[in-house]
Amino acid sequence: MTRSPKFFAWLAFAAVSIFWGTTFLAISVGVKTFPPILMAAFRHSIAGIILLSFFLLQGFKIPNWKSLKTYGLNGILMLAGGNGIISWGMQYVGSGLTALICALTPVWIVIINKVSGNQEKLHPMAVLGFIICLCGQFFLFKDKIKLFENPMFIWGILAVVLSNFFWALGTVYSKNHKTSEHPLFASGLQMIPGGVLLFIISFFRGEMQHVAPSSEAIWAVAYLIVFGSILAYGSYMYVIKQLPATIVSTYAYINTIVAIILGWFWLHEALDTSTIISVVLTIIGVFLVSKNS
Repeated sequence: MTRSPKFFAWLAFAAVSIFWGTTFLAISVGVKTFPPILMAAFRHSIAGIILLSFFLLQGFKIPNWKSLKTYGLNGILMLAGGNGIISWGMQYVGSGLTALICALTPVWIVIINKVSGNQEKLHPMAVLGFIICLCGQFFLFKDKIKLFENPMFIWGILAVVLSNFFWALGTVYSKNHKTSEHPLFASGLQMIPGGVLLFIISFFRGEMQHVAPSSEAIWAVAYLIVFGSILAYGSYMYVIKQLPATIVSTYAYINTIVAIILGWFWLHEALDTSTIISVVLTIIGVFLVSKNS
């Protein structure tokens, strides 16, 4: 039986929604003993080499310089700027908390779209969505004020927010720059420049002098390579070309729930009433923003 492109788009959407939720746990496990930027560099470089090798052996050709520049910038924004920075931040911020902040990605996408030239006024329901999201963040942090006494926690939160912004910026850039390559081949083309930049940053941070990952960290990186980079990121590159942005953005809801449950179950992270309220408010707020933008 022949499957329609829509079927594969929804299948890819499911992969993004579920597997990316699990990567927050994998990153948290990995950065305990693996230098964070170096871990992200290995993750994307190895995944990129695997993908490019597969497609080049199948006869695919390296695209023209214009396409390579598009893929290169996208890799730098989303993989170096997004995944690299968040890996550093998650040394100090729990996986569930990180996922809940990252649930605001669709809000960032709407803001970037508006700032970059969309002159349409925001729908009143979208404005309400922004307000509800802010309320959600209030509940998220209201019982965690003491954590802000640790300056590294503050820097970790800022890193997560910054990575969220870079990811949204890369998503908008990718959506606005059409390319014709196979999504997985395109993912590999993005991962190499992103990985190279991460290796350079890691080198200058001196991370390569302190590499002694545990077996759990090595397994976490292997999981991130296969399920986070190859499967989920490749699926994301496919989905954003096939489905409307308002639908694609809803992956953040499922990611958040998956990450919070895994963080609570596996890492014994807090799952208190304030966090549950924050999850509900954030999902409602992001839904209103996405639906009315």
